[in-house]
Amino acid sequence: MQAVLLEVHSIFRWIILILLLLSIKQSFAGWRKNREMRDADARLWLFTMVSAHITLLIGLYLLFFGRFGILSAGLPEGVQLMKDKFYRFFWIEHPVGMVLATSLITIGRGMVKKQIKDPLKYKRAFWLFLLALLVILALIPWPGMDIVGRSL
Repeated sequence: MQAVLLEVHSIFRWIILILLLLSIKQSFAGWRKNREMRDADARLWLFTMVSAHITLLIGLYLLFFGRFGILSAGLPEGVQLMKDKFYRFFWIEHPVGMVLATSLITIGRGMVKKQIKDPLKYKRAFWLFLLALLVILALIPWPGMDIVGRSL
């Protein structure tokens, strides 16, 4: 089951990246064209947020109960968390960054409900989605990353 969850978590990475890029494109276009909030954009932002939340929940499960989980495996004898690149990345850097990115996506999606002018909604959502994308890109365990890299 752990392997399946890890695979689903990895697949959702691509779904989030695609939806986030589309959300950035649409929010930038809405901002620059001073257009009113469209239902299609609100739905896209909702799907982006839901995908991020599903991935985050799977990731948190893996963090605590996965193969190298905090509660299932613990730190090996003699390993210091902050000095070990593998455990520091997967127990601290990656989870904290993804919680931050998911929060940014959620706040960006929340712009739909704000009682402000629509171009300002698009502008704020654009910056929040862009920042979330940068955090995600920085903290995905890409192939080639020393020790923590994973396959595509």
